[in-house]
Amino acid sequence: MLYKKKKAYSKKGIIALCSFVYFVSYFSRKDFAAVMAGMIENGAIGRTNAGLVGTMLFAFYGVGQIVSGYLGDRVKPKRVILLGLSTTTVCNALMPFATEWMMVVIWGVNGLAQAMLWPPIVKILSTYLDHKSYVTANLVVTAAAHVSTVILYTFVPICLEFMSWETVFFTASVLAFLSILVFVIALKLILPDDVCVADCMDIRASFSSTNSEGKILSVLKNSGVFTIFICIIVCGFLRDGIESWLPTLYSECFGAGASESTLLSVILPIFSIISISIVTVLHRRGLFNNEARGTVILFSLSLLCAFLLALFVGTEGRASGIISLLLASLICASMHGVNFLLISCLPGRFAHTGRAATVGGICNSCIYIGAAISTYGIGLISDRFGWSSTAFSWCLMLVLAIVFAAISVRKYTAVIEKTSKMK
Repeated sequence: MLYKKKKAYSKKGIIALCSFVYFVSYFSRKDFAAVMAGMIENGAIGRTNAGLVGTMLFAFYGVGQIVSGYLGDRVKPKRVILLGLSTTTVCNALMPFATEWMMVVIWGVNGLAQAMLWPPIVKILSTYLDHKSYVTANLVVTAAAHVSTVILYTFVPICLEFMSWETVFFTASVLAFLSILVFVIALKLILPDDVCVADCMDIRASFSSTNSEGKILSVLKNSGVFTIFICIIVCGFLRDGIESWLPTLYSECFGAGASESTLLSVILPIFSIISISIVTVLHRRGLFNNEARGTVILFSLSLLCAFLLALFVGTEGRASGIISLLLASLICASMHGVNFLLISCLPGRFAHTGRAATVGGICNSCIYIGAAISTYGIGLISDRFGWSSTAFSWCLMLVLAIVFAAISVRKYTAVIEKTSKMK
């Protein structure tokens, strides 16, 4: 490994710290989506503006990922993470006092704050771990995020039933503030002050002096990642779109209340944890070791589910509601599998170039471009054409994604073969 001077015992601590940061990130970022149906039902915000709030989060998160990825390869990761946690603490605390249009602005700023967390985590993990250990670490970090989502979607119905929607944002703000304290203390015990910057600078300098692929555009062009970007955008559209709108879909199509619909949505992160665990096992055994090929398989499964969902969502009855919920959950779970392959695993392939955080930031930016489009777009399409037509539109997007994923396989396979020889 490149980082033998780092004590082995601290690796578990680094993974635990990164997992905790991402746990807090998900809770303080997804709280609006989780409580949105309740806010609409209580008249706190209109449906269109609610979609706009979500769109602003994803748009600014996406743009911020590129900036954060760039900084992650050049600035101490701890500084970027602390800035992100501090800003999201303030944003969540302000939401209960904001008007509808103020919410749009505040949640956009929160998107920028949240963007400062993932690329530095990628840099820290890829710095200390080989690719196999990096994939395992990503499973732990990603699982922590989904555990956070389960807790959030269990907590929100309790707040809506016995307290208020404002309680959700106050809780997220307190949690983010506590995470700052934990992070500062943990840094003294786990991560040296200068390792992640000095070592990475040396890697980039040595690599760029011997290989022109150290330049980010060359890296992306020669690896087939440019076409994978389209797949990531579709993944973001479906993953976050379904997570944001499933409570509303279930409420409108099958007559469930906001609290019941939100509570049922807890099935999404449970399915996602199972999906990521399966994908990780398949990745270790070689079937999904090529992330592009694994993406084709998962998109194909999602296409089948989306087609069936379009048929069932237009029918009445409790059975149709349950089947629709399961199909939507399977699509979302598959997208989390794609997300794990393309957002968590793929950037680690470029650790030898010193560009892991940059590639991770750009990839994550693409997923939230799709998310930004979906939050407002799904609301618009469902409002004008209904949920059945909305599901059919997902089928068309999945066909497009399958084509682009298949195109990228050849070049991306070459990247895998090259990195394998460098171990």
